[in-house]
Amino acid sequence: MKKSYFLFFILLTILNFLDFINNTALCQDTRYVRKQLQMLCRPEMHGRGYYNRGDSIAAFYIADQFRKLGIRSFTADFIQRHDFNVNRINRTVVKFNGQELKFNRDYVVSPYSASVKGTFKPVIIYASQMQNPDKFLAMVNETPAPKVVVLDSSGLKNPGLYKFIRALATGKELGIAALIEVFPTTPGTNPGRWQDKAAEIKVGKPALPDTLYEVELEIEGEYLEHYPTQNVIGYLPGETGQYIVFTAHYDGYGSYGEGNYNAAAEDNASGTAMVMDLARHYMKGKKPFYSVAFMLFSGEEVGLMGSKYYVAHPEFPLDKIKLVINLDMVMTGQDGVILFNGNGRPNEAAIVQTINEKHQYMKNVENRDGTANSDHYPFQQKGVPAIFFLTKGPSGRGHGPDDTYDKLPLYAYENLFKLVVAIPEELKKQEIR
Repeated sequence: MKKSYFLFFILLTILNFLDFINNTALCQDTRYVRKQLQMLCRPEMHGRGYYNRGDSIAAFYIADQFRKLGIRSFTADFIQRHDFNVNRINRTVVKFNGQELKFNRDYVVSPYSASVKGTFKPVIIYASQMQNPDKFLAMVNETPAPKVVVLDSSGLKNPGLYKFIRALATGKELGIAALIEVFPTTPGTNPGRWQDKAAEIKVGKPALPDTLYEVELEIEGEYLEHYPTQNVIGYLPGETGQYIVFTAHYDGYGSYGEGNYNAAAEDNASGTAMVMDLARHYMKGKKPFYSVAFMLFSGEEVGLMGSKYYVAHPEFPLDKIKLVINLDMVMTGQDGVILFNGNGRPNEAAIVQTINEKHQYMKNVENRDGTANSDHYPFQQKGVPAIFFLTKGPSGRGHGPDDTYDKLPLYAYENLFKLVVAIPEELKKQEIR
C-alpha cells in the first residue's frame, strides 16, 4: 500500500511538473506576443503610417526580428520595396474661439485634406439652410475668400441632400479653404491616397461652442505620388516545395503630425504579432512538411496595396502556394471567429470546422464569403487558395485613439494559434493518404 501510494505521489509530481512546464511555455508565448504588440504600438512608430516614415520603422523592426529568429529571406534583407501615392498629414492644429481642440478626442482630419493656415470667421450652415441650396450658396458667396464653412446637419435626415451640399463645399468653385463637418461624436479616421481641393476637418458635436465666431487652423497635407514603402517577407523551407503562407498587414492608421497618432493595436498589430509568433513557433520545431512563408504587407489601409503588389511580383511562383492564411484583428475571440472565404474554400472550411469541433478551440467559426476587406483578397483573385481569420469580441475602438495594445484581451489567442497551426497538418494528411 505504501509503495503504491509512493508511486502515485511520484506520478502526480511528474504530471504537475509537466503541466507547469507546459503552462510556462504558453505564458512565455503570450508574453512574447504582448512584447511585440507593445513594440509595434510605440509612439516612435507613428502609428505605422506615413508621417516620419512610421511604416518603414515598423518594417525594419520586423525584418530584424526575423533575422534574429533565423528565418530565411528571398532577398538580402527581407524587404520587398514598392511605392504608391498617398496623402500624408504632417501637422494639425484646430482652435475654436482661441481654445485648442484635442486631436482624436475633439476632432480628426480627413485623410484627403489639403493644407490651410490662418484665422477665419466661419460660415455656419445648419440643416435649415441645407434644405434650401440657394440660401446655402448665397451665404457662402457673400463671404469673402478664403472661406471656412461649418456644416452642422443635425436633424437633416436627408443623406442625399447632405452629400450634394458637401460636394458643393469641397469643390473649388466657391473658394472654400476649409470644410468643418460636425458629427454627433468624433469619428475615426484613416490614411488616404489623394488630396481634395480644401482642408477637411471632422468635429464631434460636444466640441462645438454655442457661439462659434473664430476658427484658427493649421493643417499641412502633403500629397506624394510615389511614396516609398515595403513588404517584409521571410520563409522556412520544408520537406516539399509547396508553401503555407501566413500573412498580415503591419501598417496602421498612422500619425497626423507629431504626437497625433493611432496605435492601431487590434488593426493590425495583432495579426502582425501573430505572424511573428508563428515564425518563432516553426523555427523552434522540427522541419515542417510544407515550406512556410511569412508575409507582412504595407498599404492595406489604403487599398490592399502591399498584397496587390506582391501577387503581381511574387518571390516564388504563386502556384506553389498550398494555402494563404491571413490574420487581421485576431486578439479578441470572446464571441468566436469569422472565417472569410470559408464559403469559397469548402475543403479548408471543413478542415477548420473539424479541428474546432474536436478541440473546442473557439466558441464558434462563422463562414463568410471572401470580400476585399483584407490581404487574402488579391491572392483569392489570382486563384490562390486563401482564407482570412478575424476574431469576434470587444477590445478598443478601431480606427481611433482607444485601439491600444493594453485593451487587447488575447481571450482566445492561444486557442486560435493552435487551430491555425493544425490546418497544415490536416492538409498534409489529405495529401499523403
